[in-house]
Amino acid sequence: MSLKDLGRKIYQRIPDGAFRRQAAAFAYRRLYGTALGGCCVEGGLFTVRTNDGVTVRSVKDFDPEALVADFVDVALPAGGVVMDIGGNIGAATVYLAAKVGAGGQVIAYEPDEGNLAIFRKNLAVNGTLPQVQLVPKGISDREGVLEFFAGGNYTSSLCKTNYVAGEAQKYHVVKIPVTTLDAETLRLGLTRLDFVKMDIEGSEVAALQGAKATLERFHPPLIVETHVVNGKSTADEVEALLRACGYRQLIRQNLAETPAIRAHA
Repeated sequence: MSLKDLGRKIYQRIPDGAFRRQAAAFAYRRLYGTALGGCCVEGGLFTVRTNDGVTVRSVKDFDPEALVADFVDVALPAGGVVMDIGGNIGAATVYLAAKVGAGGQVIAYEPDEGNLAIFRKNLAVNGTLPQVQLVPKGISDREGVLEFFAGGNYTSSLCKTNYVAGEAQKYHVVKIPVTTLDAETLRLGLTRLDFVKMDIEGSEVAALQGAKATLERFHPPLIVETHVVNGKSTADEVEALLRACGYRQLIRQNLAETPAIRAHA
């Protein structure tokens, strides 16, 4: 077990509240060091500052790893259009909104009701963000309604991932509306797409299958978190789908069981 995993288990035993936010801020400062501009609690809000000058505030603490590692080499143009697939409580969305500016557009997808409630609060505490559109739907390879393992901020998934299999008591099954990225591109009338971040707990294969026309048309850079479903990593299938859509630069961010895959056409 890694030190981070041990810390996560201890953290989960601390009741939600001010003390846990303070403890999390301290732990993340130690864990990420100079890679993180700052992490503290200000005015009761968990506050993260990145080294590129973005401040993200949250009513709930969160792991700032994505803000530290996932976006450091992503060139997001002012006025750009970004999709955040699996918005969780909105930390990455707030960061991406700051990078593209008020003239840009961030479309965030999050179907978990618990996460959505926190997400909306976080949009409010981070000021006016007219460039953010929050869509309360899941992303898959079809439009309709699917069963969903709702676990809130722990993880939520359309698939029975290793997390769901190992911690079944933390989830309840509900039905949620789902759509495809290709359908959303048409609905929104997009004429550009500059970046896609995808972290949807095992549904990434289905989501990419429903995004082929969008990816082939715009070839946006992507970062896709892979997961273990039915005992098998989705990484190889994700890479195959991206190559079929014309992506040639594929990098596995690490050698962990579930690496993130960075993709450029």
